[in-house]
Formats: sequence, structure tokens, C-alpha cells
Amino acid sequence: MRKRYYIRNCPDTYGEGTEWIELSGKEFYQFVNSQEGKNRFFIDMGNVVLEVSEQEFKLYKTEKNHQNYVEKLTEGFSTVSFYAEGEEGEYSLLDTIEDSTHQTVEDEVISRINIETIRTALSLLNRDDYILIYKLYLMDGRETERTLAKELGISQAAVHKRKTKVLENLRLLVIKIEKSQQ
Repeated sequence: MRKRYYIRNCPDTYGEGTEWIELSGKEFYQFVNSQEGKNRFFIDMGNVVLEVSEQEFKLYKTEKNHQNYVEKLTEGFSTVSFYAEGEEGEYSLLDTIEDSTHQTVEDEVISRINIETIRTALSLLNRDDYILIYKLYLMDGRETERTLAKELGISQAAVHKRKTKVLENLRLLVIKIEKSQQ
């Protein structure tokens, strides 16, 4: 499918009354490099290049830069399912909970607990702590600390500190539940 190029017939016209002119790739290239094409803005949407206002272009660039930034931040990360049971190449929530001695929960308790224990521990968290863990680890399309911080109106450092505290509490709950089952 060939790329289509559209410019406004009148560059100052926006909304329903806008008339569009379709150009070939060669004509578009000549247009953007001409005096008439200076100070005009375009968004490449894959198979269509469309002229937009400067404000729309700035908004698009801001969103695109943010999207690229988030993709770069999450590069190498994937959603970890709570329900994954440690199949080869997969991780579970257990793999992410560390104790203060830097031993992973897996090193400390995996041989003694099952998935029901961690579910029970999660159910014992207060609502806000559970939502934090759910959004950071359990939900599809999980959130980053930064996006959660914006949503809550607090700093990313505050979210990180709270997450660390909740994970430690969760680890202690797992140990407490395990001891009560013995």
C-alpha cells in the first residue's frame, strides 16, 4: 500500500470546512522543501501523512516522545503474572519479593509454600496496599512507579518507598501464614 500525503488547501482552515489536497510522494517532498511548505506541520501516521496545526503537531510530538521514553524504560521488562508457577523462563510474584537481607523470597520459602499461601497473604493486605501491588505486578499492562505516582499525586520516590514497605509486609505475612500452617 502506498503512502498518501495530504495538505490543507488553505493552511489557516481547520475543522469541518477544511479542504484537502492529495499529493504524490514526489510532490509532497517538493512542497515541504518549497517556501510555501515552510512553517507547516505534518504527522506521519504510517500510510498517511497529514498536515496539522502547530499546536496539534506539538501535542503529537510530546505524546510520541513520552511513548518512546516509556518504551525505552520498559525495554527488557514484561508483565509478570501472579499465576505463573515458575515454568522455565517465567517468573512469579514470588520472584520479585525480596527480604531486607537481599535473599529472595524464592530462596527462603519456595520449597515450603505454595501459591495459595501468597494469595492468602495478598488478601490480608489493606485495600490501598493491595491496589499498589496489583497495579505494579499483577494487572495486565501493569503500571510503572512513575505512572502510578502521577495517578496518586505523589512522587515516584514515595511510590517506591511504599512499594518496598508493602513487599516487606507481604514477605512477613507469607512467613506468618507458613508458620501457622505447620
